[in-house]
Amino acid sequence: METLDIKNIKPLTDFRNHMKEYINELKVNKKPIILTQHGKGTAVLLDADKYQELQDQIDFMRKVALGLDDIKHNRVHPFSDAVQEMDQIISQAETK
Repeated sequence: METLDIKNIKPLTDFRNHMKEYINELKVNKKPIILTQHGKGTAVLLDADKYQELQDQIDFMRKVALGLDDIKHNRVHPFSDAVQEMDQIISQAETK
């Protein structure tokens, strides 16, 4: 992920007063905007496509972690066994 741009840290009040400009900035720059309230970060604005990209990355990493956990706990089967089992299922389906 990109590093945060210090110029993209804005007060919540400024966002409320210039919402349309902020949305246009998101569409053009695709960079997150950090909103602050009383000097502390309270929210992050993201372009919708960028948000979906992050969600997809999280989902992928979660699946990799599950796979690694399966390997660690020996919950795996040889690929050849899986192919053989699929061939059997296909053969049974074709005979019906």
